[in-house]
Amino acid sequence: MVDAVPLRPPLTVLRVVVTAPPTPAITADKPKKELIVLVGGYGTGPDSQVFDAFRARVAQENVYEVVRFGHDLGSYDTFGGVDANADQLRDSIRSVSGSYDGVHIVTHSMGGVVADRAFARGLSASDGVTTYVAWASPHDGSRAAQAMQATLTLSGPGRDDTRAFTTAYFRDPDSDAVRDLARARAVAPPSGVVRLDLRLATDALVMGADARDPGVPSRVLLPTSIGELEGHGGILQSEQALDLTLATIKTRSVPPDRRGGLLLAASAVVSQTVDGYAHVVLGGVCTLCLIGGVGGLLRRTFRRAVPWPPVGE
Repeated sequence: MVDAVPLRPPLTVLRVVVTAPPTPAITADKPKKELIVLVGGYGTGPDSQVFDAFRARVAQENVYEVVRFGHDLGSYDTFGGVDANADQLRDSIRSVSGSYDGVHIVTHSMGGVVADRAFARGLSASDGVTTYVAWASPHDGSRAAQAMQATLTLSGPGRDDTRAFTTAYFRDPDSDAVRDLARARAVAPPSGVVRLDLRLATDALVMGADARDPGVPSRVLLPTSIGELEGHGGILQSEQALDLTLATIKTRSVPPDRRGGLLLAASAVVSQTVDGYAHVVLGGVCTLCLIGGVGGLLRRTFRRAVPWPPVGE
């Protein structure tokens, strides 16, 4: 009997038996960046450079992505109603927050009121927001906006003329944003979100009473350069404000206030003094706008009563 010749399995079968499957490469997930959302103030357009100094500082870090609300993220009508803008801010943050390890909000002027309303209308720490720093924000309403609204009311039948005069020389005193700023009131700070308010003592547009924000740590800073003397816009260049803001974002806590009693007292005195002068200047501006509006009304009335140019010409 002839011994049976052992059968050799096909090469393809043998290859399956003896070849181990490739080991999947193990790659560590890259850590997510953190998002900083900048919210500008009244009248800031898409090409505004108000946050340039802050963006330059943040660019030195490698863990943050910075976007401007209304330019890089969402839609923002800075002359429009505050609540509509607040809803846009809330929904825009919610739409992207899952891609980041944390969201930080930094605002200037009216932007702080928009952020306040966004939190009042549902934005929260559960949406990934960890810190919120407001610069020169009228959390408790703008006295300037209230004064301009009162001036329009006093104009009576010359309201349209007063509005036209004020818009020509200053800003529109009766936009949706101005009306909302006049009515704004401070809201409770959001739970779980680190909050800090910053304001320069020389800010004549957002006064101490405007910036009232119960329950929120605040700092009134003295200017340290010529550019900071105009306090409302100067805070955008303030090294103190930039340092405190970045420290709050990095540590997710409010930095301790290491200023001595003398500096604190000086800040309070300067702020109160500037507020006093600001009230006088604001009264003068409102009087000027009222006179300009009444003058416009008289001119219109006179032109209707008398043909123009005169018949004799």
